[in-house]
Amino acid sequence: MLFRTATVFAAVVGAIQCTDSKEAQKACGELEEALPELVAHRLQLDYTGEILDFWSLTVQDEKPACLVRPKTTQDVAETVKILNKHPKVQFAVKSGGHDPNPGHANVDGGVLVSLNDMKGATFNKEESVAYVKPGGEWNDPLGDLADAGVAVVGGRLGVVGVSGLVLQGGISFLSAQTGFAADTVVEWETVQADGSIVTISDESDPELATAMRGSGSQFGIVTQFTMKTVPVGQEVWGGMRMYAADQVDALFSALHDFVPANNEDPKAAIIPTDLTAAGSLPLFLVFYFYHDAEPPMEGAFAKFLEIPSTLDTTKTQSYASLLQANGASAGLQSARQSFRTFTVPYVADAPHMYNEISLKFKSILDDFLKSPLRLTAQCAIAFQPFPSIIAKHSQEAGGNAMGVHPDDGDRLIIETQCSWALPSDDELVREMSKEMEVWLKAKVPEWTKGQVDGLYLPYFMNDAAGDQNVTGTYRDYAALKALQKQNDPEGFWSARAGGHKY
Repeated sequence: MLFRTATVFAAVVGAIQCTDSKEAQKACGELEEALPELVAHRLQLDYTGEILDFWSLTVQDEKPACLVRPKTTQDVAETVKILNKHPKVQFAVKSGGHDPNPGHANVDGGVLVSLNDMKGATFNKEESVAYVKPGGEWNDPLGDLADAGVAVVGGRLGVVGVSGLVLQGGISFLSAQTGFAADTVVEWETVQADGSIVTISDESDPELATAMRGSGSQFGIVTQFTMKTVPVGQEVWGGMRMYAADQVDALFSALHDFVPANNEDPKAAIIPTDLTAAGSLPLFLVFYFYHDAEPPMEGAFAKFLEIPSTLDTTKTQSYASLLQANGASAGLQSARQSFRTFTVPYVADAPHMYNEISLKFKSILDDFLKSPLRLTAQCAIAFQPFPSIIAKHSQEAGGNAMGVHPDDGDRLIIETQCSWALPSDDELVREMSKEMEVWLKAKVPEWTKGQVDGLYLPYFMNDAAGDQNVTGTYRDYAALKALQKQNDPEGFWSARAGGHKY
């Protein structure tokens, strides 16, 4: 309670200390005139509550001149039209506020557009689709769909934001059965750069629809996703298990077997995570999912279940309950956060590479975590299977911006994530993750014995740091960049809004 009070006080002090440009103040005044009751300014409780709702304190540090919380698509369109009148004003769009990169979902001295009042989902049983609003977190639409026994392909932790995950790709527990979350979208109700409202689909504009799957928020503000649903019934199996350090070799062996086997058993999903915290023993966590009431008793997934754990929350439960439980601890964190991503190939004759990755990251972190000033700091590295069957489903759905193809082979998405307390450590933490990325780039040729020419290893936007050129790793980068320019000739999104760019 004391920490929360101090955080609120810091937010208020920061708001008092900030000064905004006259242009930003003018834009805020016009927004308030056009959308009364939907705009909040510094020192107002709605403003402070919205800023404190960001997951990472690095993003809470940013103080917009004002924020607007639209309730309808028309409110969003009016907001965009007013922002067009003030070309010097930067802005950001917030869905769930889970992106830890400063400048992506919040803005200093500009206008924050929060979609927090546009959330939830409705089910169309005849069409087997759900109409999903962009705001809030995945607990909202999944909770709304639970009674119908269906789900949409979304976050694996319920606290992750909806729109950010879908627009950037979105890997899910259901992805081996369906592709990325973006691949399951059939229509995007979107406010474009000029404030017009359009519905994008494969039928109306197939080129733009493909770009919408994984480009981030560079083509507009999506106000509703029409998404295919997946029958999940009322019972799936999953949860988290924690392991002592002496089980790491067995866990990595199981992971190596699992990645290619996931193509044959797409009901299974895992997130193996190696956690290193200041002042405590290393821990290994695995988040499990199996699309059935009980897990299999044989095969690659079952190999994990034979390994003794120190804590076990796995059980049969509803899909919505599982994701809510997965995100519970992350939602309670109050710290500065960072992500960084890298994609590595699955190499059949290099089962040792996971342990090498783990040990290297620990060595980079060693001095940092030894400091008595960093008792609450922790870092983790997640090994996320990316079997080729996900790319197969992506192609069947019309393709996405990442341009993945099943012939590219099996891969893993590596994510480094850190949390810490001191603003003075911001750059140091980010540099440590960069060091890990540089090392991984050098190791891939080693693990593949130099066979790298045919490898396609695009970065995964959802897990990326703000300075990573994610779209530059995309196969069709030049064509997508040209399409973005064509749809945004004045640079409304590319020059003024937050997020990854072409």
